[in-house]
Amino acid sequence: MLNPTNDRLDYGEILTPPDSFHLDFAVGTTYSLDLDALVGVSLALGLSEGTDSVLINNPVFLLEALRRTGDKVAVFCEGGQIHLPNKVTSLFILLEKMVFSITLPKRNDIATYPSFHPKFWLIRYVNETKEHIYRVVVLSRNLTFDRSWDISYYMDGRIRENISDKNKPLRDFLYFLTTQTSADENGKNKTKEIRALIRELTYVHFEPSEKEFYDYEFIPSGIKKSSGGYHRFDETELFNGTFHEILIMSPFLSSGIIRNFNIRNTNSQIQGSRYMLITREMSLISLKPEDASNFRIYTMKDSIIDGESAISEENTEFKRQDIHAKLFMRRKYSDSNLYLGSLNASHNAVHGNVEFMLRLDAKNRYLNMDKLTASLFGNDEQNNPFQEVSLQNDIIDNNNDDEANDLHAIIKEINRGKPSALVKADEDFFTVSLSFKSCDTRNIEIQLRPLLSKKTELFAENVLFTNLQLLELSEFYVISVSDHIKTIERIIIIPTNGLPENRENTVISNIVNDQNNFYCYIAFLLGDDSILSTLEGGMAERDVHRKTGKALYRTPALYEKMLQTAANNPEKFKGIERLIEAISENGIIPEEFKKMYNKFKKVVKLDV
Repeated sequence: MLNPTNDRLDYGEILTPPDSFHLDFAVGTTYSLDLDALVGVSLALGLSEGTDSVLINNPVFLLEALRRTGDKVAVFCEGGQIHLPNKVTSLFILLEKMVFSITLPKRNDIATYPSFHPKFWLIRYVNETKEHIYRVVVLSRNLTFDRSWDISYYMDGRIRENISDKNKPLRDFLYFLTTQTSADENGKNKTKEIRALIRELTYVHFEPSEKEFYDYEFIPSGIKKSSGGYHRFDETELFNGTFHEILIMSPFLSSGIIRNFNIRNTNSQIQGSRYMLITREMSLISLKPEDASNFRIYTMKDSIIDGESAISEENTEFKRQDIHAKLFMRRKYSDSNLYLGSLNASHNAVHGNVEFMLRLDAKNRYLNMDKLTASLFGNDEQNNPFQEVSLQNDIIDNNNDDEANDLHAIIKEINRGKPSALVKADEDFFTVSLSFKSCDTRNIEIQLRPLLSKKTELFAENVLFTNLQLLELSEFYVISVSDHIKTIERIIIIPTNGLPENRENTVISNIVNDQNNFYCYIAFLLGDDSILSTLEGGMAERDVHRKTGKALYRTPALYEKMLQTAANNPEKFKGIERLIEAISENGIIPEEFKKMYNKFKKVVKLDV
């Protein structure tokens, strides 16, 4: 079940609606976020296209994917952990309504700020008969393009008449997310949708599809229980019970957590327990030999870490890969439990962060250390991606990144100061004033700029950007923190008052900026299949004028398609209506189309 060669899951395929269903609403969580990856997710959720689809290079189809998902997707991430994309486009304005950043308050029992760290999706799909399918996805993977090895699992569920108590932890987790949305209209709408999911989950029953697993449990950590107290992972049997076998796969470690497993059975009657740890080589620096004396320890081979490296076109640097999966397998007698999700075997993860894990229950004949390692290690040593290592007292840490951690801490400190922004119109331009709480920068240079602008200002309690154009306005800001040796760039979200309401329409007008793109968009909106529509929009519906070389669309063919849509799926006319409203002022809509469309609009009695 965990063979790296045969059992790979594609992120986009996991999220893509089942046949005959489409996205109704989705909630996702991630620690770090890449905006380009979120665009890819929008393709999967909105257009049922893979995240690597060729459509990602076509702005018309990207625009429609983002328009379809903007009001139907809420993604929560750790504040200050949005990565700067390689190419910035005004389409990112349409992502603003999807993304909410979370900043957790400082706690006395951990040295750093706790992190919002879960990787999770809950998706509601719907078909034409209003039947719903609910999909819950638990991952170790962030919503980025990181190449490391991760793990994921998903289950589908449907509403039944009887109540499901198994979803109480899931409902508590969603309720926590409703406390983290913004106070504006978009935030209120997303909160309303999430609360609807909470109510519906009372009657949703999820079922593992594999014969190996006979039961499951959702395990959030670091959030309040509806019944009182907190969900705490350190109170689970995994961290308190004895065992015959324990396998831990975690990229990051704390000595206390591993030591707890190592000595757990010392005073018990259980003899001959087996221990295995799979981690990153760099994480072994945190362990002493006595912390893991019972464990066989494995790390990924250098040939695997470097062997699938890709060269970035932007900077020609190698992108390495390593273990990023978080997995715990515990067996006691004939019962085995597989825990997977976001939790590292580290102190902050277990005792401080907000995390989300899924426990899958199986019998020993289906799940044990031998079966699991056989899947992970393969049939022969030559193809085994892992190597056994031993702990040494004199391990030298060659990956010391204290400086980078200090820079990250400054971004977290600034983000937790609750910055705000105000936009004011200044004739044909705009002025944006930013307000921050004072921060000890410790001789660190900090710069800020709007994501969609090249104008840069130094960090201060009050920062002013002047003479910005409409499409330079955004709630996304790039913050650059440098100690003159290392530099870290991240995107932070700054709640902004006074943003013009016509920004989205301007984005649409900039992309649908000629009749060719307009007809391409219309053909796509009317088509049943996105690839077919791509061909129709690019080829089948047009001729080329002999003198001008411009594309001319054959009105009879378009009329026939609209006639079929009016009869079989009149709801699609709502998309056309929204497009026309958005670009009505740029003068590209042909008069012949307006006349034809108005006739159909009356026939289908369009109510938007």
